[in-house]
Amino acid sequence: MQRSVGNAAVTTMIQRMEDGAGKRKRSTSPQDQEEPKQARTAALAEDTDEDYSSSEVAAEDQFSPESVNQIEAQQRKMVRLLEDMDEGGAPDRVKRAAEEKLDILTLLRNLAPLRSVETVQQAIRLLETQPDSKAKTTYLAKLQEHLEYLAEQFPSAGVPTAETLIAMWPELTSSFGNASGQIGEDGCEDRAHAICLAIAQQSPAIGANHLSKQWALSNGARLHADHQWNHHVAASVETTNGILVIDPVFSRTAPIELSEWVDKVHVDSDSVHQVAWGFLGKPGADNQPDFNSAVEYTP
Repeated sequence: MQRSVGNAAVTTMIQRMEDGAGKRKRSTSPQDQEEPKQARTAALAEDTDEDYSSSEVAAEDQFSPESVNQIEAQQRKMVRLLEDMDEGGAPDRVKRAAEEKLDILTLLRNLAPLRSVETVQQAIRLLETQPDSKAKTTYLAKLQEHLEYLAEQFPSAGVPTAETLIAMWPELTSSFGNASGQIGEDGCEDRAHAICLAIAQQSPAIGANHLSKQWALSNGARLHADHQWNHHVAASVETTNGILVIDPVFSRTAPIELSEWVDKVHVDSDSVHQVAWGFLGKPGADNQPDFNSAVEYTP
């Protein structure tokens, strides 16, 4: 009886995972040779634990646009493979391994461009919580190399002054949104991210070393009497004058001090948390980014 496409993928995946030598197994089945789609699916399964680094990608930047495109392509392949596994009734341990790799790929793809040291450090922290795998080892190494790239390419010249940030202001206003400060579908999240990207573009060194987001989280009560938010977020920069917040909801002409921003949001300072700016979504239960915080930004 001819095997289904899903079963072919599952069988090959199991062979790859349980082969201690890591050698590829070629099917000699006439049915496999007669089914192009089945062969493609089997080949995809064989590729799930390969190292996708390319000699064509610049070694200095482990997350260049070309490298991110490769990660995105592997994302799509893993999604297709998991669909085939569902059809073929793959063992849970096999599906878990594929899901864990997909989690890693999705995390890194959604954080791109990785232009913040703190963001890369948080990504390393999250990958270290994953079960051991070739994908984990590969991408941890890439993240460590990327830290070296950021340190070399965008070294900090010291904490910037407030005047430096104010001088950048005319180039930031296009990311502010309309009169209410709204931009994109997700409101404050999209607006804060757009502002961070604009700052990093104007000053990569500030973006890499001194740029963050301030998250105000509710403990149940709504934030701000007029807006009734369940959370609020804004871009912030560490300066010689302290942490300054860029939030067009409250000021479209200049940054404001963090303490003033906290008062304007109507929140207790204990409920405000500084987070690596590369994460679009709100921090997790421990007030640090988690896998769910790495949401793709689509302006």
